[in-house]
Amino acid sequence: MRAAEVDLEVPRRRTREWTLWVVAASCSLHVAEEYLTGWQAWARETLGIVMPTMRFLVANAVLVAAAFFLARIGWKRPALSLVIPAATLVNAVFFHVLPTVVQGRASPGVYSATLLYVPFSSWAFLGAWRDGVPRRAMAVALLSGTLLMLAVVLVARALGSPGR
Repeated sequence: MRAAEVDLEVPRRRTREWTLWVVAASCSLHVAEEYLTGWQAWARETLGIVMPTMRFLVANAVLVAAAFFLARIGWKRPALSLVIPAATLVNAVFFHVLPTVVQGRASPGVYSATLLYVPFSSWAFLGAWRDGVPRRAMAVALLSGTLLMLAVVLVARALGSPGR
């Protein structure tokens, strides 16, 4: 056998880190759905959040960029890379599905939240668990993502309150 014929590539261990990339792509689609279905007016009426279009677009551009950046980190720093899946899961359940059920009408963004955020964010955590990511890292990410989502809503409400 000649040296040129020898496969010198080291086989890579397959992981489920790909789920982080799907969550990042889902963020882009979710933002588009919210924008196109009137999330800004709905948020003003329902959540008391006044979000001018430029602020909405910039904030969501930061989210999407962070999602892709953190997906690249993968399981090297799972407590960090799983923050976005945690935040999107909280966003889907508490700011889309729950309001839709309570109001009896679809909230803007509920379709992508239900069809993309819930399954893919859940799969990111399940994939992390199956890949042996420490439970502590997953718990820290879940808590951090929840706090991040809460902080975003509180800051958005504060920025949109009268006198600002």
